[in-house]
Order: sequence, then C-alpha cells, then structure tokens
Amino acid sequence: MYRWPCFLVALLVGVLFAAGCGQTPGSSSASPDPSPPAGQAPVTKLTFALVPAEDAEAMIESFDSLRRHIAKEAGVEVEVMSVTDYSGVVEAMRRGKVDVAWYGPLSYVLARQETGAEAFAIGKKRGADATYKSIFLVRAEDTAQTLANLAGKRIALVDPGSTSGNLVPRSMIKDDSGKTMEEFFGKVVYAGGHDAALMALLSGSVDVCAIQDVTYEQYSKERPDEMKKVRILASSSPIPQSPLAFRKDLDPAIKEKVRRAVLEAHEHGVRLDVKGQGDFEQFVAAGPDDFEPIAKMAQTMGLTRDAMAK
Repeated sequence: MYRWPCFLVALLVGVLFAAGCGQTPGSSSASPDPSPPAGQAPVTKLTFALVPAEDAEAMIESFDSLRRHIAKEAGVEVEVMSVTDYSGVVEAMRRGKVDVAWYGPLSYVLARQETGAEAFAIGKKRGADATYKSIFLVRAEDTAQTLANLAGKRIALVDPGSTSGNLVPRSMIKDDSGKTMEEFFGKVVYAGGHDAALMALLSGSVDVCAIQDVTYEQYSKERPDEMKKVRILASSSPIPQSPLAFRKDLDPAIKEKVRRAVLEAHEHGVRLDVKGQGDFEQFVAAGPDDFEPIAKMAQTMGLTRDAMAK
C-alpha cells in the first residue's frame, strides 16, 4: 500500500527466515502430528504471515486467539508475523519460509500463479457477507461528481499489490475513461497504506484517494468530525475478502487440521477483529474460483508481481 518504487523482497525473505528460526512471544507449542507422510519429517511448527497493516503489532495481537486455537487443534507450534508488503510474502511462500498466509485477493492470485498457493478460507464480517469494496474519496467541497471529473488531479493509491487500493481503482478508471491511471491523473502516488492514503487526502497533499471501504468506515466511527471533510465519489462492485492460503507442498494432514480449526473457530467462541481489516464473526470456505474475477482483472490490467514491484 505504498510509496516505494520497488519492494525489498530479498530483505523481507531474510527477516522471515530469521524469524522462523527462533521462538517468539507470539508462538504456542503443542504435541506434533505423529503421522506425517512417508519420507517427511513431522511438522512441529507453522509460520503464518499476515497482510500489511497500519499497526502490525496490534494485528498480530488480534490474531492471537485464532493462533492459539489453531495450535491446539492442529497440534503444532504456530508463529504469526506481519509483513511489510504483499510481494514479499509471495516470495517468502515460494521459498518455503511461510506455510500459511493471509493474502489480499490480488496477492493471492499472484501467489497461486507463482507458488500454487491454495486458498481455503475467507472472513465473513459481522452482519455482512464475505466481501468489501474499493472507494474513491474526495474532499467534501470538491465539485467532482463522477470519475470523469477527476481528470488531471492528484491521486493517492495504496500499494502496487493492493486489490482495493490499486488493481480495482485502476480497472475502474480504465473502464470509465479508456486511459491508464497515469494517463488520466496529473499525479499518481503510493501512500503506503489505506490509512496513509486517506491522511494524504485530508492533509491536501492529493485531491483524491482510492482505498477500501473498511478503512473509511473505521475512521468514520473513530474520527467523525474529521471524516466530514471527505466524501465517497464512487464505489466498486463487491470484492472477495482476503483469503487464508496454504503453501502448496504443506503436509496434507496438517492442512486438513488447520482448515477445520479455522472454519470451526467461531463454534469455540473465537473471532477475529483486526483494525484495518474488519470484524470477522467467522471464516467460511473459499477456493480458487472465488478469485477468478480478480485474476481476470489482473490479467487485463497487466499486473504481474514484476509489474507491481516497479
């Protein structure tokens, strides 16, 4: 969600590798699975990587009840870490340094293409379905009424690997104007996060931002007076929620235990309320077909991981 022209993938993978070699305060131990597939060593530890968030420490803390539940049900130690960018976690899974990742829809599509990552669950928000939206925000006094009115203005996007903060808004502009984001707007910047893009708009650094509706709703509750200064200009069609996905070659027996633990977590009173992501009352089953619209959009827009890193 970001300002950088490229990702520090090699550095991130090194950090993930180093973190995966030691005990951390956010890990939990249990007895290993006694029956691994023939020729494989017993799986005693799983490394979960979470999508980037404005407050990584708070995100890991929010995930802790689910982490402990998975560790208990799967019988393995579970370590959870937050990553700084989407592209890096794809690379880390490709190298076998991450076993389960909470991807964004676009980064999952790229991970599936590059690593065979297997989506198995998505979060369902309290009182809603398992989707969210991308929205274009302008300041309240802006006279723009349609996307066409934004031509030549300054826009803050989120990150090259963000679905609602890059892929979807790019697609919306292309469909509406026939132009790329860079051709349509006078200036395009990556802010580094949904919240940072919103702050760029509020500060006057840009004229418009494209972010997820979850961030807008969250800040509207937390900072209602400040949020009166902006308004929604346009919204996308529903986007499937961020999926949890396995590393392809993870032990099938462990996959099944983790899948069952995640999908049944709500029956044990476990929920996931993550700032910047949403309040999920439960996880529901998901698979590759749920993300085909995102895959087709990425193909149409030419968004590969290499393109994201430029």
